[in-house]
Amino acid sequence: MIGYVMFRQGADLVGYFAESCAGHDVGECYVIVSAAGNYLQLANGKNRTIQKPKKKNRAHLFVTKQAVPDFELLVKGEKVSSNLKVAGFIKNYSARVRDSSAALGMTGSGGL
Repeated sequence: MIGYVMFRQGADLVGYFAESCAGHDVGECYVIVSAAGNYLQLANGKNRTIQKPKKKNRAHLFVTKQAVPDFELLVKGEKVSSNLKVAGFIKNYSARVRDSSAALGMTGSGGL
């Protein structure tokens, strides 16, 4: 796993990658769209879009130290285009994590 962002709270988490650690979507990678209390709104650009994000308890997520560059500008753009870009960022991020896990000799997904 890349690392948990412990120093960030609430709105500071917007734009960061997060992996689900509990529930039926374990292992799914998302981008944090918004934060309210103990819950985060998540999008993956496919079935969970920026306009209709998934609500998930913060305790059930692993938040990484990596973020989507200029995420606030991205979500202000065209809706379809923004969701496709989020899906692309997640795909690239997941591939980098898999590659780094393979280079370290880790088996399995190694976490996102």
